[in-house]
This record gives sequence, structure tokens and C-alpha cells, in this order.
Amino acid sequence: MVIILRKTGKDLVYLEIEVTRGKLRRELNLVTLTAIMIGLNIGGSLFVLTAIAAGFTGPSLFIAQIISALPILLAVIPYLTLSSALPTTCANYQYAKLCSVPLAVAGWWGLFAAIPFGGLPLFAISTAKLLMVLIPDLPIIGTAIIVLTVFFVLNVVGIKATAYVQLGTVALLIIALFTFIVPGIPAIEAKNLTPLFTGGAMGLIAASALLYTLLAGALFGIELGDEVKNAKVTIPRALIISTAIVAAIYLLTEIVAVGVIDWRTFAEGGTLSTSAEVFLSGPLLSFFIIGGGILACVTTINLTLTAAGRYALVCAEDRFFPRFFSSVSQRFGTPHWGLTLVYGLSVITLVINPPLEALATMLNFGLLFMVTIVLLGAFRLPKTHPEVYKRTKFRFGRKTLAITSLTAVGINIFFMIILAIALPVAALIFVSAGVIGIIIYFIRRGQPRLSPTDRYPEP
Repeated sequence: MVIILRKTGKDLVYLEIEVTRGKLRRELNLVTLTAIMIGLNIGGSLFVLTAIAAGFTGPSLFIAQIISALPILLAVIPYLTLSSALPTTCANYQYAKLCSVPLAVAGWWGLFAAIPFGGLPLFAISTAKLLMVLIPDLPIIGTAIIVLTVFFVLNVVGIKATAYVQLGTVALLIIALFTFIVPGIPAIEAKNLTPLFTGGAMGLIAASALLYTLLAGALFGIELGDEVKNAKVTIPRALIISTAIVAAIYLLTEIVAVGVIDWRTFAEGGTLSTSAEVFLSGPLLSFFIIGGGILACVTTINLTLTAAGRYALVCAEDRFFPRFFSSVSQRFGTPHWGLTLVYGLSVITLVINPPLEALATMLNFGLLFMVTIVLLGAFRLPKTHPEVYKRTKFRFGRKTLAITSLTAVGINIFFMIILAIALPVAALIFVSAGVIGIIIYFIRRGQPRLSPTDRYPEP
């Protein structure tokens, strides 16, 4: 039985609705959730977008990474507050409701569009490109579709299988990245790091906006709240641990990437394997490409699919998406129809084969907009939901919460403006998806829906 809250005038009406479907299962602990967040962060974007960003800003790539990380690091504090009070499925969407339900629905539609029309095709193509380094004659689109299909099947089978595959692949991924970092640091040449700012201020800003997606993944590792053991403690801890580990790895990796080779050569090469070929060869180079690049891509594909299926489930429960997609497989405990929809749309996008920059921009718009709404909800939390604020296990002062939330919001909005100027078509697609969401909200707003506080009531 699910209790759904509906507001009619000044009165709150509780409706009991029988749900005849399977249930999500609590299978994730601190280790597996941390692996999930690391895998979401260290993805194909690291291997592909860093080269594109280097083309904008040159050797100052790692400085652009620091700038792009600022709103994420600031956002960690509001996210700790929210996730330790209200851990839930599709958490970003639920937390966005604390700011505005219409904006939350718009953000959901924009982000949901950004996954099959941006993120998943981007990472699948990145995987195929890295496989082509080892097997040059592979068809890039066909290979990308096969990779996507494998992880679609894995996600349908169940979260436990997904989590353990993620744990193993992330362990190999970290080892592979240190195979790049450790021998790469002594190979750095000072001449490759000058002049530092080849793209000027605008190039640095553009690169920073493009790199936003690299560290934002952990903020979306919170989406599995109903499947995490001791979620109010486990999710915040995993968020802190994964963000710290990934930030350090990124900076070291990017310093090596532009330090061992001329930035123009790196940018033209398109992936980190271009830099790795300077100081790695034979089995070590192959291990870096497979264990680093390929696994970085597939771990992100794996968990992006996982999150997307839950997005379809929760918005369908709220009646802002076809109810059909709220079904959970009784056998596997997974939202199989939501996963199928995302998979199908991603395959269509792969067949169309748009530019990688457009795919990356779509994904960034989705992440930036949703995080911005969540941060505004966190800023308002002490005033609008004081009972939730009081019960959070990671409570920060109201001023700290306000400063971190609003500063991150300002940076996010600035990044969205830069991306919209750079790639207006991607911005138009994202805005169109958001407008569809708002229209659907006003059509369906009289329907009963589940509020974030109802999904995780006080025991």
C-alpha cells in the first residue's frame, strides 16, 4: 500500500492507492554505493571530453577542471543535508519538488531527454572509439549499440548484479588510471605547459562548462535511495568518499594528459590514449585503454541506465509520465519498461549519430538544470520544511546552507548560458523537453502524487 498526498486548498488529503507491482530491493551497502558513484563520475567523459576541452583552453585544462568542480563541491553540503534526511528513489527529482513541482517536472523531462539523446550515446560511442584502438576495423555505431545492449540486459536482471559488476569494474578502472598517472608524472615536460592559457578567458570558461559533467556524477548516485541499506548514513558517506577520490584522480590525470604532449596533438587525438602512447606501450598501454578508457565508459553506461529506469518509474508514479512505466518486475525487482524506453531511444540516437559535442552539451544541460533546482530546494528547506531540516543527520547551519546553495546556483546558471551560446541547437532541444514537462504538469496537476517527505516518512 502506498500513501499519496494531495493538497486541496488548505487541507491535505491522504489517498491510499493499492500498487500491484514488484518492489525495489535494498541490496546496496557503502562499498557498492561508493563504487556506483565513482563509476558515474569517472566515465567516458574523462577520456573524450578532456581532449575537446583542451582544444578550448590548452595546458590550463586542469585549471578548467578546478573551476568546473567548484559548484559540485559547494553542492555537496546541500546534498548531504537532503540525502541524510530523505533518501529516496529518483532523489534529485524528489528534492527538486521542495523548490517547485512544475520546475521539478520540467527538470525531469529535460534530464530524461538528456540521457538517451546525450549521455548514453556519448558513452557508447566513446567505448566503441576506444575499442577501435585495439581492433581498428570495428564498425563504430554497431559496436556502440552492442555495448549498450549488454548493459541494458544486465540492468533488467537486477540491481545486485549491476552493483557487483560495477564494484569489479571500478576497481580495475582505478588501477588502470594509476597506470597512467604514476609513470606519466615523470614524463611531464615543462614546455608542454606553456603558454598556460592558450584560449584566453572565454576558452577557459567554455572548457569549464564542458567539463561540468565529469564530477557531477556522484550527485546522481543518490538516485537509488530505496535500494540502499541504512540509506540516511550510507548515501552521505558514499558521496563524500567518491567525490574526494574522483577529484584527486581527475586533476592528476589531466596534468599528465597535457604535460606529456603538446596540447594540440592531444586535442586532435581525441582521447587520453593519445597522451598514454607517449610513455606507455605494449601490455601496459592495452591495459590502460581497456581497464581505463573502456571500463570508464561502460561503468557510466551501466549506472546511467540504472538511474534512468528509476526516473521513468517515479515520474510515472506521479502521473506526469505514462503510468505504464511505473511497473517493477516482480522477478528481478527492476523497472524494466522504463529501462526499455531509455535503451530504445538511445539506439535511435546512435543511428542518427550526432556530433559528440552536441551529446555532451545535452547531458550537461540536464545535469546543470536539475542540480540547480535541487539546490534552490535545499536553500528553502529550513523555512518550508523545518521538520525535515531538523531530522537530517548531516545538518549545517542555515547560513552555510544558503551560501553554498546560492553560490553553486549562480555558477550553474552561468555555465548554462555559456553552453547555450556555444551550442544553441542542444539548448533548444533541452528547453523544448522542459516546456513539454511544464505543459504536462498543468494538465495533470489535479492527479494525486507522492511528495518527497511522504516517500520516506519518519519511522
